Amino acid sequence: MPRYKYAFALILIIALAAFFRFWNFDSAPPGLYQDEAMNGANALASIESGSAQGGPSSGWKVFYSDNNGREGMIVWLDALAIKAFGTAPWVLRLFPALAGILAVWGLYFLAKELFNREIALVSAFFMATGFWAVNLSRIGFRAGLMLPFLIWSMYFLYRGFKKILRSPTSEVRLRDPQKSDFNAKVGLRLEFIIAGILFGLGFYTYIPFRFAPFLAFAFLPFLFKKGAGKLWIGVGLFAAAALIVFLPLGLYFLDNLGDFFGRSGQVAIWSAESPLKAAALSIGSALGMFNIVGDFNWRHNYRGLPQLFWPVGILFLLGIIISVKRLAFSERFMLAWLAIFLLPNILSTEGNPHALRAIGAIPPAMIFAGIGLVWLYKKIQGYLDANLRIKKEVFWLLIVFLVFTAGLEFNKYNRWAAHPKVFDAFAGNQVELADYLNGLSADIKKYALWHPDDRTTDNGLPVSAQTVYFLTAEKTNVNYLKADELDKIELGGRGTVIAPIYSDTDLLHNLQKKYPGSRIEIVGLNIGAVIVPYK
Repeated sequence: MPRYKYAFALILIIALAAFFRFWNFDSAPPGLYQDEAMNGANALASIESGSAQGGPSSGWKVFYSDNNGREGMIVWLDALAIKAFGTAPWVLRLFPALAGILAVWGLYFLAKELFNREIALVSAFFMATGFWAVNLSRIGFRAGLMLPFLIWSMYFLYRGFKKILRSPTSEVRLRDPQKSDFNAKVGLRLEFIIAGILFGLGFYTYIPFRFAPFLAFAFLPFLFKKGAGKLWIGVGLFAAAALIVFLPLGLYFLDNLGDFFGRSGQVAIWSAESPLKAAALSIGSALGMFNIVGDFNWRHNYRGLPQLFWPVGILFLLGIIISVKRLAFSERFMLAWLAIFLLPNILSTEGNPHALRAIGAIPPAMIFAGIGLVWLYKKIQGYLDANLRIKKEVFWLLIVFLVFTAGLEFNKYNRWAAHPKVFDAFAGNQVELADYLNGLSADIKKYALWHPDDRTTDNGLPVSAQTVYFLTAEKTNVNYLKADELDKIELGGRGTVIAPIYSDTDLLHNLQKKYPGSRIEIVGLNIGAVIVPYK
């Protein structure tokens, strides 16, 4: 196939990836989960850090210890989005969606370097349209930022190795030999440096990226080959660039070891009552998540369905079988990638199988599916060498299969987004409450009550209150109290609205009794407010 056709196909796939990630972007998924809102609240504090309003707990940080701890990049990018577009749920999902598109683009180039253009196109297509990858690109979690840094760093690192191993200086054809050699050396060094910078930045995205160094070790065998001196120089540049970028976060962890181990230690298999049993269950669930039973969390998956659409799942298994038989470096590299990035699932006990924690396994899963489909297609074409017309029909049958797959995945996402369980999983009722409070007159006094058992974060509110806080912070004045601090409520203005941010009908009725003449108004699903009129 001519190169321009490959280029056109890639552009089409990138456009498809963008469409899948931005279709109904302002309403799907519905609501705004508290973890997303916590990122937004930290971003608001960081934006305000230059003023007196910022407070001692605000500011730009490499690591935010609230909510079990989060690496800083998602907060920095959310701050940029908020400055540009304001406080709305979709704003906190903008950069993960863009990262998802960059990951699809990067997967094509990586698979092309490792295998060929056909496998690269099919792999990128599966990632552009697959529910697992699309869904996690449309949620404002820091995990959504990880894949482009992982994919592109491995692409540049592998490209640097590949160029040195192929002795590119002897292939350059310029008039000035000295200039030729200089340009080649600079090009190689630049690729290792870019790889290192991207690799270092990856540590600022999501905890599973900490497994990425094990993947980089897959290149070690090349370093012990004869004449590997240039490779050692390249690896040194890669490591130095990565270390320099990682250094601020690394120094933070040296001073705060609890933040480094915090969340991981809470869910690790060695903290289980029976670590061996927990490990066996984790391995089984991790291996079965692709084709048998997937994540049961409605935020991460269409509850319990396999992470891969069943035909893609079969191709994934076929691709693994083919790769195990071939076992060239590219296949070994992909098998190592899959195994390494299933470890965050295998080494934890909470919520397995866990689609979010296994996000690093998406790229090899899509590449294995691409290997399987291209192998199957070529096998069928090989049997039909004698009949050109049928071969063309098989090609169009392949196109129909890809369109069919994309259509069903698109339909699956829209059915998932419209499901009532997804509305609940993303705290849709709290978004309704925030919209209600924003719609009230400025001279109406507003109180939001949070559960007294909830622990507060740096901004003085619990994680459970962050959705309402983020969506109202720049639009209306809301007073926040614990539900057992009702004596602190001061009526005033043209009236007072008191709204628990969680469902508690007893609390609503007690408030109504406390303020004679007040009434209960239902403002969202299983959530209401008490209206105290002005006297």
